[in-house]
Amino acid sequence: MNLLQLVLSLFVARVLALALDKIKVPGITAYILTGIVLGPSILAIITDVNPDILVNFSLIFLIFYSGLNVDFKGLRSYLKQALFTTLTGAGITLALTLGVMLYLGFPPIASLVVAISVSNTATEIVVVMLEHIRGISDMFRRVLIMASFLDDLLAIGFIAVIKGSILGNYFSVGTEVLKLVLFLGVVLGAMYMIVRRFPNVIYPLIVNWDYLLMLSSAMLFGLVYVAMKIGVGEIYGAYVAGLSISMFRLVKDPTLLYEVRVEELVSRMSTVLQFFIIPIFFIYVGARTDASLIVSSTTLLVLTLAVIGKFVGASLPLVLKGEYAAGISMGIAMNVRGSIEPAVALIALEKGLISTDIFTAIVSVSLITSAAVPLVFRVISEYVEI
Repeated sequence: MNLLQLVLSLFVARVLALALDKIKVPGITAYILTGIVLGPSILAIITDVNPDILVNFSLIFLIFYSGLNVDFKGLRSYLKQALFTTLTGAGITLALTLGVMLYLGFPPIASLVVAISVSNTATEIVVVMLEHIRGISDMFRRVLIMASFLDDLLAIGFIAVIKGSILGNYFSVGTEVLKLVLFLGVVLGAMYMIVRRFPNVIYPLIVNWDYLLMLSSAMLFGLVYVAMKIGVGEIYGAYVAGLSISMFRLVKDPTLLYEVRVEELVSRMSTVLQFFIIPIFFIYVGARTDASLIVSSTTLLVLTLAVIGKFVGASLPLVLKGEYAAGISMGIAMNVRGSIEPAVALIALEKGLISTDIFTAIVSVSLITSAAVPLVFRVISEYVEI
């Protein structure tokens, strides 16, 4: 979209968000609706929906911010629950979607692509959703963010598997997954060594806000560049950068300076994101969606399977512990999808593995859940203590 279209879109999105906020509808919904209405499928004011540098940068910063919000402090206390939530949520969604679509006669590869795509939870939207809701317990918040983070790691691994399968070279599957694991392990391992053994070395960079800003920027753009060069992608690089900076919270410091500085960075990043980055990204998501294909039999089928599978799977760990209200809330919150699902679908579409209607169904599920789930979760959180 050009500058004139962008400025108009942001104006409309902000006005609509302000109006909908009066009835407690989250801003994400307003931004997506703005994109749909102004996009090619309705008013056609936004005519160019190809992702440009601004949209890609918006996604990079959004993913970076998601990584910043993963708190490794006290990880042992909630990792098991988060891992259980991820495995049951993604596993049940994958099995249910794949089984039903195969039973109904959909092609096996297309069914697998759909199942893989909708089994993910979008960390970037989970973080934004939590920004607008108060009164949620710290444990619930940490489990939700960590579970969606683990979901993203699984989804990125699925993308590598699909790429390898498409090329007919299954050796490349292992190579791609190995690169992802090594990149994550080397970077986070190095950061852990630094924050544990050399806190005095990084102290001057943390105590001064300007230095912290420069360090964070250098780590973000540096790791994004390295990730792109080795073939794991800029999104993965941005996420690992956010995780790396988040590890400053692990420094043992009785003054809590490191943790306070990280929280200050998160707070300032949130302001920038809310000002224009989040609206730009979700306006784009809405604009690239064909409104005429949202309500189709394929979309309704995929949406139903995705919502039921994720709700049952993600709520199961807490329900088994007798925490029914928290379980239901977790099942709803983990149903939000975002940017990775369309990425999986696009790879498959370009290689001829899925049809246009299945591609639209996957994108529509991402659109509908990213718009509806924050609204439903916000309403539920006002009446249920989580």
